[in-house]
Amino acid sequence: MVKNIGFVSTRFAGLDGVSLEAGKWGVVLEREGYNCSWFAGELDKDPDKSYLASEAHFKHPYNLWINRQVFGKTNKTAAVTESIENLKRILKARLQDFIAYFHIDLLIVENALAIPLNIPLGLALAELISETQIPTIAHHHDFYWERNRLQTNAVTEYLHKYFPPKSSSIQHVVINSVAQDDLIQRRKIGSTIIPNVLDFDNPPPTHHNGFKDFMKSFGLKKLFIDNDTCLFYHPKNQ
Repeated sequence: MVKNIGFVSTRFAGLDGVSLEAGKWGVVLEREGYNCSWFAGELDKDPDKSYLASEAHFKHPYNLWINRQVFGKTNKTAAVTESIENLKRILKARLQDFIAYFHIDLLIVENALAIPLNIPLGLALAELISETQIPTIAHHHDFYWERNRLQTNAVTEYLHKYFPPKSSSIQHVVINSVAQDDLIQRRKIGSTIIPNVLDFDNPPPTHHNGFKDFMKSFGLKKLFIDNDTCLFYHPKNQ
């Protein structure tokens, strides 16, 4: 019986799409009576439900060095392979600790098995899932083949095998039918579509600098209807 769910990604913080959508899943699952815990290299979740593993962040210095050696290049050195394996072992141990500490029954992996921004994390997850057969939902927001800068690389063997991996204990989830078709054609992997959604009862905050910069870049202004409602408009369209 599943009771404790562990979310895993490189980052659960801020307003990026993966963090926002994972947060919505967490709210719904906890509302249904599950306990949700969070594993990532950056977290803004409840500390009592969080496991911070700095090596999981895509901006960790070791990982940035690896990415510089393998993307935009076609040859991988032995030193790079060794570095990937070493970081994989560290992250696998962190994941094992996370699962044991929070008594995790089910993993939900958010994009870490789709986009190879942290290759060792993807390898660690795939290896751990294969060895333990822990039930896993791999929630894919986008795939590496959708990003031009990842097309030239020296890690084709990793990408084809682990991003995403095939496993009887993994259920794959994508956000649209295009991704579903791609996954079938490229990997012969079936998936379920769960679209991203907007929580209209709880809109995202509008006071942070990122939102203000977005508004400014498009020349949008606020029009307040009442204390709880506002619209955005462009002055030229008045």
